[in-house]
Amino acid sequence: MKRFLYLVIICFFLFSCAKKEVPSVIETPTPVIEKPKEEDKKPKKVEEKIREKEIEVNATEEVFKPEEIIPQKKDKKYWELYGRGSAPLLAIFFDFDEYSIRDDMWDRIKQNVKYLLEHPKIKVELQGNCDERGTNEYNMALGAKRAQEIKKVLIKFGIEENRINTISFGEEKPLCKESNEECWAINRRVDFIIIK
Repeated sequence: MKRFLYLVIICFFLFSCAKKEVPSVIETPTPVIEKPKEEDKKPKKVEEKIREKEIEVNATEEVFKPEEIIPQKKDKKYWELYGRGSAPLLAIFFDFDEYSIRDDMWDRIKQNVKYLLEHPKIKVELQGNCDERGTNEYNMALGAKRAQEIKKVLIKFGIEENRINTISFGEEKPLCKESNEECWAINRRVDFIIIK
């Protein structure tokens, strides 16, 4: 009986300590790389932004406040409202190296559209401007893109295309000539010039 018990114990140890067979090819899980969604990769189209903001232009809605006083002196405060443009049309400002419309500029666009709808004989020139950083050629192209982006929005809101001209000045016509972020921010804009 003792022999049988020893034999069972020895067999147990032999089989339990046996080497496991290692597969010849080790499978490693392939990492799953999540691709960015299409809408995350490219900037939203103008139409999507307009729908997202649910901006409506109602001819009866009072947009310009009667108490708003247009500054007489063309200084920094004036520039922040109108740029080099024709009051009461407001300048549209842009982030560095961008031509997509900032969220905080949609109310300005709405006011400009309202004014243009109420004055159907007025024609405007959209003048694209940049700050001094970047090459002249790059800034001319960027200024043109900014003006074209605003033109697209105006057309979507019902302003006839033949009432809108675009031009780019790039970095050639800065309002503020100091080399700091405060000045650069003023120079990155599209001006609305009335050209009847």
